[in-house]
Amino acid sequence: MMDETQLRERFCLAVRQLWTRGMIVGADGLLCCEVHRRRYLVTPMGQRRIDLKPQDLTCVDIGGENVHGGEGIPPELWQPHRDVYQSHLDPAGVTLGASALVEPANVLALLSQQDGADRLDIGNGESIPIVDGGDDQALRAVLSDSTDAVLRGDRGRGKGLFVAGVDLSQTLNRIERIELAATVRLAAGRS
Repeated sequence: MMDETQLRERFCLAVRQLWTRGMIVGADGLLCCEVHRRRYLVTPMGQRRIDLKPQDLTCVDIGGENVHGGEGIPPELWQPHRDVYQSHLDPAGVTLGASALVEPANVLALLSQQDGADRLDIGNGESIPIVDGGDDQALRAVLSDSTDAVLRGDRGRGKGLFVAGVDLSQTLNRIERIELAATVRLAAGRS
C-alpha cells in the first residue's frame, strides 16, 4: 500500500495529466481519492490544477469538511463524491476509493448533440446516464446504481463527467476510455 506522501505525489501527477489532456481547465474539476478510512485527498478550491503541489491538496472527511481546519469542499460539489462513497460498491464488492468530476471536451460535445436524452450514447452499445446537475435526488439515484454519470450544467456544479473507481488508476483509465469513445463517436458522425 502507498503511503500518504507517495499518494499525494501520484495524485498531483494525475491532475497534471488530466489538465494536459484538456479534461480539466484552470481551477475547475474535482478529483479525490481515499487516503485513509473515510479521509480523502481532494483538489483545493480556486487553485489552478496545473500548479498543484502535494502540500496543496486538501484532506476532507466524508462530509467534505477539511480535517485540518480551513476551507472544505462546498456541499453542492462534494455531494456526488460523498454519495458514491457511501452507497456504492463496485461489481467485485470492493469499496470505491477515487472519484472525479472532469470536463472532457468530446464528452461535452457529444452531450450537446444528444440534448434531451437521458443517456449519453458513446458507441459500441455503451451509454452513460445523464442527470441535470442541480437535481440532487436524481443524481443520488443514478450513483446508487452506476459509477459514471454525465451532468448537465446547473446550480454551481457545471457540466461534466463524473466517474468513480476502486482507486485513482481505475478512475483515470475510465475517464480516458469514455473520452476516447466519445471522440470516435463524434468522428463517425462526421463521415
